[in-house]
Amino acid sequence: MPISMRSSWLTALLVGGGLIASLAACTDSSDVGLGVGSDPLQGDNPATVDAVPDVGTTRVPPITGDNVRNRPRSQSAWRFLIGSVDDPVSGTGLVEAEGYIDFAGRSDDVPSEIENASPDARAAELRLKTDYFHGYSTESIDVEVYDLTEEADMDSARATASFNADASPVSVDTAQINLSDSDSLVTIRLQESWINDHPEVFQTGEDFESNFHGFKITAPSSEAVVGFSSSDATLRLRTVSSGDTTTADYSGLKTFTHIEQTGGGASPSGYRLMQDGVGTGLTMSWDFNESPLDTLEESPLNRAEIFVPNDTSELQALTPSNFERPQPQGYRIIATRASSPDVPLCGEVQSTVFPISDEDCTLPLDPTAAPRAALVPDNISFPIFQQSLQRVRSGQSPVFTTFRVHIADRANTSVNQATTIQPGLPTTLPALVPKGGTEPKPPRATLTVTPL
Repeated sequence: MPISMRSSWLTALLVGGGLIASLAACTDSSDVGLGVGSDPLQGDNPATVDAVPDVGTTRVPPITGDNVRNRPRSQSAWRFLIGSVDDPVSGTGLVEAEGYIDFAGRSDDVPSEIENASPDARAAELRLKTDYFHGYSTESIDVEVYDLTEEADMDSARATASFNADASPVSVDTAQINLSDSDSLVTIRLQESWINDHPEVFQTGEDFESNFHGFKITAPSSEAVVGFSSSDATLRLRTVSSGDTTTADYSGLKTFTHIEQTGGGASPSGYRLMQDGVGTGLTMSWDFNESPLDTLEESPLNRAEIFVPNDTSELQALTPSNFERPQPQGYRIIATRASSPDVPLCGEVQSTVFPISDEDCTLPLDPTAAPRAALVPDNISFPIFQQSLQRVRSGQSPVFTTFRVHIADRANTSVNQATTIQPGLPTTLPALVPKGGTEPKPPRATLTVTPL
């Protein structure tokens, strides 16, 4: 398209409205405070274009396994989930979670008071701290604990994996999680015979870890999914003698969550559904040969942002009073590089765009936008679109072909002034992304340009 035609197109939209508006009016009420930058705009009469991508659905089981010893130093907490939830948001289906946990060996011997106590004077229990609840309100949940039959490779395992366990539970018949405790610490007692059946608990260090494989924990009749902090999970041995209590604790080492979904179906009208745990996300792609991007090849680009909204108000409207659902604390957007050999590497697009494979790059997001949106800020989006427009102008491919969006439930953090992408904490949360229209707006790239 000749430059004069581009100028006419932009001028017409500036006069008549359409996709172009003044910067001061470029956001709707749901976007207030999101994506507003402080960099001065270049040129005269800057205008804002909303470039709406082609949007599809993807399903990639998330990583729900963790090993404390193999965590990056930048990664902090982790969790594992148990229970089931049938979220009232249509399309989510029934989601069931089984938790797995293994423990680290002690560096010192088990106290002699426990080792020498009579079998009926010793007790074993799991001590867990809740940090997540999704489902119908309840005071307690029945649980079952099973011994794993072999060593489980939980580190970085995805939610579809599972590990073998004994058929009979080792927890007491009436084991419960009491959710009404104010300190959120719950105790699950194991059968009295469990210590005698597991002499490896009296071994130390690597000997314990080689011979003890951990537990599978389920809540077969629950109407909620409960999450436990991996770092605070403890296996405790205990005995009481002459009024004095002696304990020996084993700290959590590896945790994992197996997640299954039944049912599902159509999303609420006018929305696309993202759902964590089962891995349902969105794909986005922009065609630079179609309007409005095909008209911007020669127009100076001043700003750019990628914005994927989550209609939290609609989620709340679909939630009954006795149902609890936390808001996602973060998202993840993964961009796939074009296959052309001359496409810049992740770090060549922008220094804080991190490679996670030869083809895929993780884009840093603005953590203040969550839960209402996944927002790729100007300092990341600008070079993506600027370089793509320059490449298309010279007959090359854009930098990225596809952008995948998922719930990650953990904000990006800043370590030594560099943005660090951490794995998303396991959840079962949904998000509702508008399909189109003016209110609420769909996913989009908002580009600020100076018409020629």
